[in-house]
Amino acid sequence: MSPNEDSPWYLVPPEDPEAAPELGEEAAERSQEAQAWTVATPPPEAAGASRAEKAGKERSGLLEAFVLALIALALALTLKTYVAEAYEIKGRSMEPTFLSGQRVVVLKAFYEIHRFDIVVFTSTEDPSKDLIKRVVGLSGETLKVSGGRVYIDGRKLDEKYARHDQRELLEEFPETRIPPGHYYVLGDNRPDSHDSRYFEAIPLSNIRGKVVVRWWPFSEFRSF
Repeated sequence: MSPNEDSPWYLVPPEDPEAAPELGEEAAERSQEAQAWTVATPPPEAAGASRAEKAGKERSGLLEAFVLALIALALALTLKTYVAEAYEIKGRSMEPTFLSGQRVVVLKAFYEIHRFDIVVFTSTEDPSKDLIKRVVGLSGETLKVSGGRVYIDGRKLDEKYARHDQRELLEEFPETRIPPGHYYVLGDNRPDSHDSRYFEAIPLSNIRGKVVVRWWPFSEFRSF
């Protein structure tokens, strides 16, 4: 008889052949072969212990998965709060660099701000709003916007990324000296941007982070 694979079983060793009744040689061989493959179910207490062990392992696995999920959530919240965060572009002030609906990743830690960096910051006029602009002027510099062009310490700034129109030719903004710890920011789409020309330089404390990647749409993926 072969073991039944659908139910628990174990092998029982054959009884002492010397203690068996005297049989013919052929019958004795058949008896010993049958005893060698005797199948028995485990005792009830062994089956109960096996089920308890299995249930314990399942509970342990669920607990482990729950703890891992909590750790992953905590890491995600930490990353969003202190390291990096995704933003959606709304409006036209940064065209053609960014279009409305595109998404970017903003690095909120471990970065330095340089000229031409694109930053997200809390509006100095409405703290409930975050704005995105490009840094064009640094602390201590003298800056003037005239006829749509930016002049830093009297020298014209080369801005190939900027969009202009004829209206800017008539615009004149007073020369300003950027205070320590402040940055002068402008939108790339100058005719359609509310920026430091109107609310002056922004303090470092208002800057939430620097744009490092445009990740959506994927076809427009780019690092900055």
